Amino acid sequence: MRILALMAVFFAFTAMAAPPKKVSIQTNACCETSQFIIEKALNKLDGVKRCEVDLVTKKVKIKYDDSKLDVATLRQAIAGTGFKADDLPARPKAFDALPDCCKGDGSACKKPE
Repeated sequence: MRILALMAVFFAFTAMAAPPKKVSIQTNACCETSQFIIEKALNKLDGVKRCEVDLVTKKVKIKYDDSKLDVATLRQAIAGTGFKADDLPARPKAFDALPDCCKGDGSACKKPE
């Protein structure tokens, strides 16, 4: 009987836990290497549940715990890898350190100003 009561309490608390938030951030990732760089950086953040870079739409889809992170922090993390994040420009030094394939031909992955 005691185990049943403990299980009921456990399930009540997990049911009350908020589902992860979702956000989609526009970027200029243009190759599989840039996809890997962005996903690796985001997955290091405590609170990111899942992230995926779609190279066709150039969007980063992120599920995260909003009690640990906010969208501004997620955008900063992407910009810190050398790619733009919505209206936040890429950090120039990070962009310069990217492999040439991530910089593209200049049309999709232009150097930030």
